[in-house]
Amino acid sequence: MKKGLLMLLSCASLLLNAQLANDVLNLSPPLPRKPIGLSFEAFPFLKNNEYFNTINPGETYFGFRTQAAAVFNLQPGGKAQLSTGIMMQENYGGKTLIKPVFQLSLLSYHDWNYIFGTLKSGTRHGLIEPLYNYEQTLFQPLEYGIQVRKNNNSRFFYDGWLEWRQQLNQASNRQEMLIAGQHLDYRILQGKRAFISIPLQAVLVHQGGQALNPPVNISTRINATAGIRFAKADTSLLTEFYALQSIDNSPNPSQPWKNGWAVMSNIRIRFKKYNTLAGTFWHGNEFTTTTGSPVFSNVNLNNVYANSRNRTLLMLRYVYSRAILGSKIWLDARIEPHYDLQRSRAEFSHGLYIKYITTGELRIPRLPGLF
Repeated sequence: MKKGLLMLLSCASLLLNAQLANDVLNLSPPLPRKPIGLSFEAFPFLKNNEYFNTINPGETYFGFRTQAAAVFNLQPGGKAQLSTGIMMQENYGGKTLIKPVFQLSLLSYHDWNYIFGTLKSGTRHGLIEPLYNYEQTLFQPLEYGIQVRKNNNSRFFYDGWLEWRQQLNQASNRQEMLIAGQHLDYRILQGKRAFISIPLQAVLVHQGGQALNPPVNISTRINATAGIRFAKADTSLLTEFYALQSIDNSPNPSQPWKNGWAVMSNIRIRFKKYNTLAGTFWHGNEFTTTTGSPVFSNVNLNNVYANSRNRTLLMLRYVYSRAILGSKIWLDARIEPHYDLQRSRAEFSHGLYIKYITTGELRIPRLPGLF
């Protein structure tokens, strides 16, 4: 079990989640090797955002999540697996979430992985934070849809998915909402000590509702980025640069700017085994993000009068992450201050995450006379 968990953490680090190391958030129970297995995880979390501005106002996430599933190996070697179970999350002082877990995973030629149902979501998409807020791991714990992944080749990573987040409901005048994303990372130079890769990422968010009465605004927003990344083979040092674009292709845009752009550069250093320090420079001009962290947006989509044409941020963030009490429990503590050059003000957030994961074998007792 210990070797399996260490291997899983190593695979997670290959995603090189930009800015912060999200190894603990990426963890999921190892897949069982027996015909029928059980997976379980527990995840208490606390994230406190001490922000004092109208574009990204502060918010606190405090709660506990458990998830259990039965895993059926439909074909030897893990080529086809069916998982079914339940996820329960209590947001302290807020809403209780209870959602089903059902996933059909097919592994085909050259290790392409096709997933139907519950997706490998959250930080496992490997997107940078302006495109995908890692806090969605807390308030959007499950995503449902279809997904294609390939990550067994250390030189090539791909994740493409379509999430159907919300179904149209005419009775409540609720819009439909779907999210499509793509992440491709290709290593153009691969050495024994370091490598250089080109990450290409995009997210499309569509909210429809032309059939609703009274009608609501239809929106289609796109965020895309291209970058270059240099990292040591053991990922102890990472530097990267991104150019980003935001496009609002809605028929009647409800926010101040139709298109925007941004640039971001990061450097991340892992030291003394469990410590990671990440520095970020960010400048956005009329940049808008729907699924990304609102820290990087130039407008609050829930209050479009709260906006700033330009936004420049300096960040220096620290993460302490390690296994404790053996190899089944993992701890992640982080402090994330940033300085807003336009407002000449410093703000910060901090978080604490604990994850317990395990996998067991389900033994079916043999009944005499039956089998």
